[in-house]
Amino acid sequence: MPAAASNTDSPSALRVGLSAGKSLLGGLMLGLALALVLGCTTTAFYFTRLNGPGMPAAAHAGGAGAFITLLFSPSLVVALLLVFIIPAYVFIGLQIGRARATGKLVARYGQGLSQRLAEMLAQRVESMPRAHKAMHKTADLLTMGTAMEHLKPWIGDGRAVQWVVRTVLNRLPLSDLMDEWGQTRIEWGTEASKGDPALRAFLGDKVHGLLEDMAEPSWTLLWLLMGVHVVVLGVGIWLTA
Repeated sequence: MPAAASNTDSPSALRVGLSAGKSLLGGLMLGLALALVLGCTTTAFYFTRLNGPGMPAAAHAGGAGAFITLLFSPSLVVALLLVFIIPAYVFIGLQIGRARATGKLVARYGQGLSQRLAEMLAQRVESMPRAHKAMHKTADLLTMGTAMEHLKPWIGDGRAVQWVVRTVLNRLPLSDLMDEWGQTRIEWGTEASKGDPALRAFLGDKVHGLLEDMAEPSWTLLWLLMGVHVVVLGVGIWLTA
């Protein structure tokens, strides 16, 4: 009875999926808001200065000469940089949302997801002791479809879940992991065997470590982008002063 009560009280896969979806949407909305408030407004402000007194005299003359002068002026380079900063805010906001969504999934399912993926990977490594050495990415050994087929009854198949599983499979460097595992086995003085719990624990730790890294929002990138934005805008104002 206590176990059943615990299962009833624990968040369902649907609720966790909805919470992860809200986090993803929140990150996207943050990126869009920053793109609109900071990116679009400063870019529009700067474009109004391109016709100001700080521009070269030929740029005010009109005609093809003015266009060519503006085309090769440093001021236009600044304008283009400001334009590209707008989608950069959206991209970083989306990355923050994905990290927060991953954090929700890792908090609820991280350990179990790591163990299940490690088990599937270990089974394929043991069934192909030679072939896996030629594979560089984990996705080459375990496909997304196969992984989701085993995980769907337990965690569902929402977009956030699919993105997390796909990213794990694409980012895990299989060849490096196997080299590290081989060296560890040599140091331990043990031979490979079917159903080796040590291999599963090793892979599980690597998967869980990657999941925790993915769950860290990229706030540093946002601050760097804001810093670059301020510098670019400052240079543009100086050029058109």
